[in-house]
Amino acid sequence: MSKLLAAITSDIDSLESIYKGQGCRREGGYTRVEMRMGLENFHKFLEPYQVLATLFMVGNDMKYPVNQPSMKAMADAGHEIANHSMTHAQGFRLLSEQEKEAELAGMEEICLQVTGVRPVGFRSPGWNVGDDALPILKRRGYIYDSSVHPTSLMPILKIMHWYTMRDRSAADRTTMGSLRYMFAPVAPYRTSTRSLAQKGQNGIVEFPITVTPVLRLPFFATFLVSTGMELFRASLCSLKAFGYPLQFQFHLSDFVDYNHPDLADQVPLGGHGQYVPRALRIPLANKLRLFREVMDMLMKDYTFITLKEWSVKVGYTHLHLAKG
Repeated sequence: MSKLLAAITSDIDSLESIYKGQGCRREGGYTRVEMRMGLENFHKFLEPYQVLATLFMVGNDMKYPVNQPSMKAMADAGHEIANHSMTHAQGFRLLSEQEKEAELAGMEEICLQVTGVRPVGFRSPGWNVGDDALPILKRRGYIYDSSVHPTSLMPILKIMHWYTMRDRSAADRTTMGSLRYMFAPVAPYRTSTRSLAQKGQNGIVEFPITVTPVLRLPFFATFLVSTGMELFRASLCSLKAFGYPLQFQFHLSDFVDYNHPDLADQVPLGGHGQYVPRALRIPLANKLRLFREVMDMLMKDYTFITLKEWSVKVGYTHLHLAKG
């Protein structure tokens, strides 16, 4: 029996990009140790499995010379570098057409300088994308997007984000896309020319964030850290039963030890109008132990490739659920 296709993806966004320096406890902003530590740990984690990931990077993080060697090393190792905007604009879907274009172009330029690669895939910060981004992505030569999160929990997640970020700007308090995206297809598809959430013939490839069949519950590392292995196992069983491909999404913070002396005083306080992910509070050893258990399970039934490879491999007109 052939294995199903899958991808490991990660949003490589630093605390500096996410919080824009707000809430940090050290003059001069957040330390850059987390980027080097996170990327090195992520590479070491994937190496035994011989898996290459798709890394959605932020242009502003790439500007700092201290970050560039570890970023280039990931590209040189074969990991795909994709676009996560220039400034990690949480309210990306609310930007004007010119502002969206600038967010994409800025990251492309610095990415080419640092890694020698021009990205062909995009993920909006906070999965906060709109259909008006589609023609911009096509015009700029992107072959895929991975911003649609078709989870039934979207209304709840939107409300929670709005509340926990209550001291931030209105744009920063928005997250995810239109509520219509709750009903988007759950397996990879080619979009229409009008909507990222509809199948068609002349759009781009959409890799929706993986959700479970029927109930459409989230299925990614940050959710796993909060809910535990029991729900993960049940979710994985349902995905395999329906023969669904998957992408398992991480964040940089999943592979950073925020108890490290250079980082321990940099975690935002939380509870003061900004959300602090649970991954920032859990020791790195505990996170790695949990993620290894997850990867050991996934490797039994899935073959992992990058999203760029997946786009090319399955083509634009017929997206297979299984490999080979």
